[in-house]
Amino acid sequence: MNRPLNRPWLRLARAQWPPIAAVAVLTLVTALLAVTVPARVAGGYDRAARATVAGADIRVEGRQDAATVARYLPLSDDVSVRSATWYGILPQHLSDAVGPPEPYVTTTENRIGGEFLEPRLVTLAWDPGATRRVRFVAGVPPQDMPSDSTPDHGRAVQIALPKPYADKFGYRVGTALPLGDLRATVSGIYVPRDAADPYWASRADLLRVRTELRGEGVRVHTGAALLSGGGYWRIAHGAPDRRLFVTWRFPLKPDGIDSARVSGLAADIEAYHVAVKGRTDLFECAVATELDAPLKAYGGQLRSAKAVNGLTLSGVAAIAAGVLLLGAGLLGRRLRPALVTMRARGASLRQLAGPACGLLALAVLPAAALGAGLGLLLGTGPPQALSAYAAGGLVVLVLVLPVAVIVREFGGATQITAGRDDLVGARPSRRRLVLEGLLIVLAVTGVVLLRERGAGAGGDPLIAAVPVLLGAACGVVVLRVYPYLLAGLGRALRRGSGAVAFIGVARASRQNVVSALPMVVLLLAAAVAGFAGSVEAALDRGHDRAAWAAVGADARISAELLDQKAVDRVREVPGVKDAVPARVVRAVRPASGPARVTLIAVDLDAYQRISPGRLPAHPRGALLSPAAARELGMRPMTLSSPNFPEIRVEPSGRIEDFPGEQHGGSFVVVPFRSLTGTEKVPSTVFVRGEPGEAALRGALEASLPPGTMGGDPYKKVEIRRDVLRGMTRAPMVRVVQDSFRDAALIGGAYGLLAVLLVLVVEARARGRGLAHLQVLGLTRRQSRRLALVEIGPVLLCAVGAGWALGLVLPGVTGPVVDLRPYTGGFAVSNHAVDPAALPALLAALLLAAAAAVAIDRAFDTRHDLAAVLRTGD
Repeated sequence: MNRPLNRPWLRLARAQWPPIAAVAVLTLVTALLAVTVPARVAGGYDRAARATVAGADIRVEGRQDAATVARYLPLSDDVSVRSATWYGILPQHLSDAVGPPEPYVTTTENRIGGEFLEPRLVTLAWDPGATRRVRFVAGVPPQDMPSDSTPDHGRAVQIALPKPYADKFGYRVGTALPLGDLRATVSGIYVPRDAADPYWASRADLLRVRTELRGEGVRVHTGAALLSGGGYWRIAHGAPDRRLFVTWRFPLKPDGIDSARVSGLAADIEAYHVAVKGRTDLFECAVATELDAPLKAYGGQLRSAKAVNGLTLSGVAAIAAGVLLLGAGLLGRRLRPALVTMRARGASLRQLAGPACGLLALAVLPAAALGAGLGLLLGTGPPQALSAYAAGGLVVLVLVLPVAVIVREFGGATQITAGRDDLVGARPSRRRLVLEGLLIVLAVTGVVLLRERGAGAGGDPLIAAVPVLLGAACGVVVLRVYPYLLAGLGRALRRGSGAVAFIGVARASRQNVVSALPMVVLLLAAAVAGFAGSVEAALDRGHDRAAWAAVGADARISAELLDQKAVDRVREVPGVKDAVPARVVRAVRPASGPARVTLIAVDLDAYQRISPGRLPAHPRGALLSPAAARELGMRPMTLSSPNFPEIRVEPSGRIEDFPGEQHGGSFVVVPFRSLTGTEKVPSTVFVRGEPGEAALRGALEASLPPGTMGGDPYKKVEIRRDVLRGMTRAPMVRVVQDSFRDAALIGGAYGLLAVLLVLVVEARARGRGLAHLQVLGLTRRQSRRLALVEIGPVLLCAVGAGWALGLVLPGVTGPVVDLRPYTGGFAVSNHAVDPAALPALLAALLLAAAAAVAIDRAFDTRHDLAAVLRTGD
């Protein structure tokens, strides 16, 4: 009996091609998703990383007197040569991420002499990169010589002005500008060749006039002017005590940035700080960058995204594994009669495993290779090692399954037959009880570890598997309770007059291990969808709260000061339903002490009409933020500033936040009626309604006090829907939302595939059973109803339990699912799912029911009852 039994697996392959093809298709789709989904997520992380550093730079800055700068860098060429030194000591990863150096030298702000109501300031800059990117519309570029022997060589210089600055103040070519001990002559006026060039992002003053308030509310106008290389020599060798700012700028190249490099940039920047500080061959320099806050924010968002996506994708992987095991198990079930016959004829376990594993390998290995290849060709993102591990692990799991089943069922010499496997055993084996208990213990352990370790637990494989473990444990409970529910339902239906419902429940209660697996798959799919839906709904609520904290109403206009008719103008704007004025005065102080707070005068009772429930109703006195209460105390006080008269404040309560104010800032909210005289005018108007931005901006412009030269630096129009849109379209937010959507769709598709697979493969056996019932008088309509009743209990139990688990998962995994990096620091605790998701759940159930009816109709045996009922068929 040691001969190869005439290679029976070849005949089996021809006979069992439908389940083999089904397993191959499932493997191909799973391998494709295993490659494309992680790659797409990683590509999203990389796009968010590039958006984080876009326009950013690393700068080496030195601030010294002109004499010191001239001693080390006498010519402008020396400044350029020094760029190579700074580039050479960049850390490896940082040097790969930055572009060519951009050296430039600037002076301090120079006040233009003359009788001006508002001061005019200009900064002189030697910037060769800027000079190459401008076009002169009047005059010529500055042409100073570095070795001029005239007596005033250090006090006279040619400059080029940006056209907006020259036009605003009426400067022309040849105009002499007294700048203290320096006389500057305008040699030319320029405009940028390309105003959208990223080069100007850090040099905006070279193209515009900037107006701001300084000191005690003094309005100043600042700009910048270009120098030639000879002009640099003149300011460096002129007045020795003149302060110069020497900068070597290294712009970051977004194309060379990915999430891994961004994660290491903070450490590289710190190392560069140390390296620059240790140089002794030049005057003291330091590294400066605005990347610290963006890198910190990106790091928090990346950690949160990886944790949430890890939880979600682990559930999807488990669903895919369950469906593949289901396909392999159904193939094994179709092969079981042949294997029993082979075993009865003396085949060894190795000979039994050969055909079973060979057929699966024939289906799985080529399909997995093809799916992985297609995934790489699609190019959804950088390939991930996780994809190879996931695909390989699933393939090994599927190929090992037949061996385990054969050893279990045919390991004994006498185990060549079996009884009916469509009846639920009343007493499960001890081995199964131990495995189920171990599964529940692992799930509880994972939850405990997750809650103890908090946000730092996101990368732990055991923590990432918590949803899968909880889903499997929940599945164990459902499988234990499910037969009792069906038995009770069957007893209740037994007394009814209709036979279809009773027969359907009776058939549904005959579940074996293979047909119970779809229940677990459906449960996990519903849990993943519920989890993704609840977390996405919580993220949307967090964004809404953050947008309100930024705007405070549907819209808001604000300026340094508005006239008394501003509210009436806003109320006349189409789409405005109501408007409430407020006055914001910054840097007010008490009669004694160094504290500085922001005073906000608003009628909170009226504000309730604008944003109901957002802020407390106004008490009889003032409300202080926690920081203001610590600095000022809760006793009555007087607040004032040089531009604002004294106002009496009587604290009567606390307020945590106010729209437009930084969380944790120092501010005091007083009744608007406490303002008197000319100070009872608004600086902000909160708006309820859906007005257009252009109309609001027109009302704002009309409400500015007349005669304000240079405009208002605090003038702005904010629309809450636009702010909210900007938050929801942030790159990392898009990655998380896309992952939620993909997980729900993939999980639902796999669940439907599981249902279809079971229905199709079981169609022949079911058709034989229905044929007997049709002989007894079962009609076609009753047959369709019977199909729904058979699949209904498993669908309702699995999907209901899974959906409930998905809704509670955010609370269980709360320490890991930290959405504050996406919501401006606001904690999100309400994870209630959006009611709009319920129709989608109902549609999925109806789709599964429709599939059952369609398959019942496709495999209707009424047309050939004699062939189906033939003995042995």
